[in-house]
Amino acid sequence: MTKDTYSSNAFSIVFHPVLLLCILIIYIYFKHSYKYWKSRGVPQLNPSFPFGDMADVIFRRQNMGDKIRDIYSYARQRGDKYVGLYFFSRKAFLPIDPVLIKNILTKDFNSFHDRGIYYDEKDDPLSAHLFSLAGPKWKNLRAKLTPAYSPKQLRGMFDIIMNCGLQMNEIIEETTNNGGPIEIKEILARYTTDVIGSCAFGLECNTMRNPNAEFRRMGRRAFTQTVGDVLKMIVIRSFPPLAKTLGIGVFSKNVTDFFRRVVRETIEYRESKNLNRNDFLQLLIQLKNNGRLEGSEEKPGTALTMDEAAAQAFIFFLAGFETTSTTSSFALLEMAMNYGVQEKARKEIENAMNRHGGVINYEAIQEFTYLDMIVQETMRKYPPAPVFLRKCTESYKIPDTDIVLEKGLSVLIPAYGMHKDPEYFPNPDEFDPERFNEENRAKIWDYTYIPFGDGPRLCIGMRFAMIQVKIALSLMLKNYTFRLNSRTKLPITMEKKGIILAPIGGIWIDFTEINRS
Repeated sequence: MTKDTYSSNAFSIVFHPVLLLCILIIYIYFKHSYKYWKSRGVPQLNPSFPFGDMADVIFRRQNMGDKIRDIYSYARQRGDKYVGLYFFSRKAFLPIDPVLIKNILTKDFNSFHDRGIYYDEKDDPLSAHLFSLAGPKWKNLRAKLTPAYSPKQLRGMFDIIMNCGLQMNEIIEETTNNGGPIEIKEILARYTTDVIGSCAFGLECNTMRNPNAEFRRMGRRAFTQTVGDVLKMIVIRSFPPLAKTLGIGVFSKNVTDFFRRVVRETIEYRESKNLNRNDFLQLLIQLKNNGRLEGSEEKPGTALTMDEAAAQAFIFFLAGFETTSTTSSFALLEMAMNYGVQEKARKEIENAMNRHGGVINYEAIQEFTYLDMIVQETMRKYPPAPVFLRKCTESYKIPDTDIVLEKGLSVLIPAYGMHKDPEYFPNPDEFDPERFNEENRAKIWDYTYIPFGDGPRLCIGMRFAMIQVKIALSLMLKNYTFRLNSRTKLPITMEKKGIILAPIGGIWIDFTEINRS
């Protein structure tokens, strides 16, 4: 075949009438779809074919949290109480007004009780966890798992978490003695991996000493999106029935196989040896065997299957690993740049320890009022989940309007946008823990500060996450002073991929051990 013949054939394929007709039909379909919100009286942006309003996110010029925050700010400037968005041709609704957000999350929860997150119990069992489950299945599982996060159960896990914190402290001490700065996000990621590996999977992961341990590698893989993963997610989000027909899973097969195997082997070992441990996995074993937790007054329900237990352990890891380590990292960043805040927190910790025999225990943690304010302000400025998802589960008429949201529509809750809104939080880029003192906290508008979501689908692991963060921060404050190292790139810019806020280049800290002699 000559070069001219090849070029001619290629030209004829590209401009084949049938192909051109298909492209034209798709274009017309998308253009028609982009009139959806406007035809219903809902303000919208200027969607472009074929990406809708999300070209910057799809091409990784901006992460999802930043994109939704920008749209929120633009809508606020226009005086809109809501705005309609397009992901390719899919529609999504973005409420701006906190009263409407309150209705969606709490008052009218029955119309928005699902997150609309894809899961497939058969071919991708790890995806069928509490965070993604819908309807009665979610409600029943939530009721079963809620006691697992009670103060009593958390107290029982405290020593496990503290142990991981002390191992983290040893690594910081060794690195500091060698004179080097520490990229604190990596250290905290290893700490949270050890905590959750121990509490949710019953494993001594030891990633502090072995950063490339299998559990850490699989954790990294679960949070890493390859090109293939992106293509899979496009199919899953755009054509869920097709994804289920093809058996496409949210997570890669090696990640799914690893976590399923770890849970199965650990449960089988404990049951064969009749071993008990104060951790989350032991509670899952009780739910698997009895349908309820020991000592619970509830009637026994349907017992968990092994895969259901694995899915709940996995979401414990997925939801708590990256969000907790990132929050702790940003808190350290701000304290390293605000030495007065750091010193005030250190004195509070020392005073609480003096009241509790010179140690940091469960009771002392409850008295870290100022440290709690620091964490709250960190989550305001850098919310661990910048956007929350909800799904309209039945037709819903927006109060005081004629607008009806159709069943099946996605709803995005703009936590990051509200947290950085100067009307709700003056000088929003300033780090000020006093926003959350007792007097000022009472002045915060309802539903403008929602780091853990709100309503019946409020994050079930909120207390666990706060204990984990406070243990890490209090150990560092107790033993070190710290300043920002010049390797930290300022101003902080966020990674363009993913939905969790993560700083490009990391957060480098210089630690100086406190001399108590």
